[in-house]
Amino acid sequence: MTSVLLVDDHPMIGAALELLLRDSDYALVGRARTAADAARQMISLKPDLLLLDVHLPDGSGLDVLRRLGRSRARPKVVLLTAGMDEAQLLAAAELKPEGMVLKTSDPALLLECMDAVVAGKGWLDPEIVERTRHAQERADATPALTRREFELIELVRQGLRNRDIAAELGVTEGTVKVYLHAIFDKLHVENRTELALRAADLIRR
Repeated sequence: MTSVLLVDDHPMIGAALELLLRDSDYALVGRARTAADAARQMISLKPDLLLLDVHLPDGSGLDVLRRLGRSRARPKVVLLTAGMDEAQLLAAAELKPEGMVLKTSDPALLLECMDAVVAGKGWLDPEIVERTRHAQERADATPALTRREFELIELVRQGLRNRDIAAELGVTEGTVKVYLHAIFDKLHVENRTELALRAADLIRR
């Protein structure tokens, strides 16, 4: 019997999973609703398999996976998601969970994924594979940015205003505006909000 810990804060997901695993080779031994609770339960329950939602009230399932690392002692991980943006897709691809399943998929796919993962194989939802491929193509096509542009993007990500960015970089506020519009054109974004959403992936690369 494979022990399973579910990390998800939606009550319906927990109820649906209990029904799905009934009379199966899987035992749902615990349910965590936050990343912090997941860390505690993994220590006490030592599950074989972790079903991990990407979006949690106190953080990201990707951060949980990142903290787990690639230790042999960690449980195998299947990421569950209702949807991820391009930066999250690329981050997930780098973290290499054993499985990834869309919550909107047929429940039979989740069981198929779990069976493959427990057998030591990787299993990715076909739609996630396609979305990740598209995100990687867009990332590869992103124009080269200068060191100063990367610095400015990081400051935008931190929430600084143009005046504060100008003081940080030692330039005028007008120069910051010129830099920003050049970056908007390069990255095909419309405003600072869109730039901030893409910043995590841009800085990581």
